Amino acid sequence: GGRVVLADGTIVAFGSLLVAVGRSPRTAGLGLDAAGVAVDQGGFVVTDKRLRTTNPRIWAAGDLTGHPQFTHTAGVHASLAASNAILGVRRAVDLTAVPRVTFTCPEVAAVGVPTDPLPTGLRLVVWPHSLLDRAVTEGDTDGFTRLAIDRKGRVVGATIVGARAGEALAELTLAIRHGLRTRDLAGATHPYPTYGDGVWNAAIDDVRTRLTRPPVRQLVGALVSARRGRLDRPSDRPVREDGAP
Repeated sequence: GGRVVLADGTIVAFGSLLVAVGRSPRTAGLGLDAAGVAVDQGGFVVTDKRLRTTNPRIWAAGDLTGHPQFTHTAGVHASLAASNAILGVRRAVDLTAVPRVTFTCPEVAAVGVPTDPLPTGLRLVVWPHSLLDRAVTEGDTDGFTRLAIDRKGRVVGATIVGARAGEALAELTLAIRHGLRTRDLAGATHPYPTYGDGVWNAAIDDVRTRLTRPPVRQLVGALVSARRGRLDRPSDRPVREDGAP
């Protein structure tokens, strides 16, 4: 065994250490220079935002382009490059919501901006899996669901640690891709009990917090008072002489 010292000084003991160093493109010897396809210093094929290379008749996709080296990213980019090349459309690469999953135990999944450290101007909502009913039922409560939210209430980043984290991340990937707010997630009916409840509960917690802020709380209080006043007023409907409506 050994010990790993983290950046913050924390010491973690381990029995085995797995180091992933990534992959390098095997573009040397392909004659890309003769085809007018440029590569950078690392050997990655240079493309524009539509995955077109420096040869206007050649497009590229996948790990050799230097984009995030995930199978799902390569698949989406291959479709994008093919439609651009064959159909002449002008779809551009969007890297704002690329999901990242490490299939350890527990799983670690993330999408969007990092949640630790949190970028300036964002706030964090955390739902511990000790409060997640499915995790409690399974007896596996290690982990959390963590959302990074901007000033408008939009989800811009997320990290999930725990069982089935990769599956639970799918909803957040869609939310970030389309600029959804926590109120959008909170207002949608979710199946219960699932590991995805962490996302739902975190969203509900954020909405409740926003409702308790002074301006919103005052507005809600005024609306409730007005509604109660209307309900307490005598009915304006005509009544019969015997008093029945």
